[in-house]
Amino acid sequence: MKEVKRFITSSPFNVNTYVFEMDGELCVIDPGEDISRFIKDPVVVLVTHGHCDHISGIPELKVKKLYISAEDVPMLTDPVANLSRDLMDHPVKIELPWEDIDKHFRTLKAPGHTLGSRFIVFDGVVFTGDTVFVDTIGRTDLGGSKEKMKETLIKVKEFFEKIPKEWIVFPGHGEPATVKDVLRRNIFLRGNLL
Repeated sequence: MKEVKRFITSSPFNVNTYVFEMDGELCVIDPGEDISRFIKDPVVVLVTHGHCDHISGIPELKVKKLYISAEDVPMLTDPVANLSRDLMDHPVKIELPWEDIDKHFRTLKAPGHTLGSRFIVFDGVVFTGDTVFVDTIGRTDLGGSKEKMKETLIKVKEFFEKIPKEWIVFPGHGEPATVKDVLRRNIFLRGNLL
């Protein structure tokens, strides 16, 4: 994997859309609206979860392959489930073939924010979507589950404690940070606050 670039997309949601090159392919994680201002070439798209702010840029791109969790696939075509009916001025419907992200990439199942939320893991970096941010966690009332989030946070803490602390956490919103900083700053990973 080459350098990870971060673009802020899907105004006013301020989604972190990440772009990097791997094995000769241009990869985009969570393409929000207006990503086409930055990317013109064909891409492989990886999705951490199916909310509209993280998938609304897909129609702007020349997508070679689309990877998402099987649980969140219905959100691609359902504007109610992906929240675009209520949160955006147009419905988001992605009518593209998809592949199961778990079968092609190293992932950590992280249900809570959505039932199909995933961490996408590469050597040195972890893309956490809207499950875990540097200082907090994602909401559970947007098609997710508070109970599943509790279970996920235990699993995430164990995962972060096992991997190198200098690895970078790239969240769906806000600034990236090292694993060490997330463990230190995120109070939800220090105890059961839910």
